[in-house]
Amino acid sequence: MKITELTWRQPVVIECDATIESAARLMERQGVGALIVVDRDVPVGIVTDRDLVTRCVAPGIPSDARVDGVMTGGLIGLTPTDDIDDLFALFSEHAIRRVPILERDRVVGMASMDDAIVAMATNMSSVAKVLSAQILFPHAGDDAPVPAVT
Repeated sequence: MKITELTWRQPVVIECDATIESAARLMERQGVGALIVVDRDVPVGIVTDRDLVTRCVAPGIPSDARVDGVMTGGLIGLTPTDDIDDLFALFSEHAIRRVPILERDRVVGMASMDDAIVAMATNMSSVAKVLSAQILFPHAGDDAPVPAVT
């Protein structure tokens, strides 16, 4: 499965000079747990809801501080041609839950662990339905089962 099959929403970005408060409000308004931090449309980092709690609220950082002061830099991303196996490898290797999809230094999507699990569960459900039908109902042309003799 290509990574683009998991990215059904536009990614939510925030400028690097935005405040922590504006980042929190944007997350709430958009219903997301992570924002890609950009500097004039070039991705430079990511900030998550957990970052806001552990790096801002807990240590008492003022809400008018810049978001790039608490973001995680060194953005780890995938390209639209990568697949779900690449995504799971990044989740495992870097202990992260969200991965931006980048194309030529532009953010084109965001894939989360939740997105991947939902997609896999949907696929497994479809396969299970087919398998159940094959087990319960013989295919046309199949010989009827021989009755057991007691």
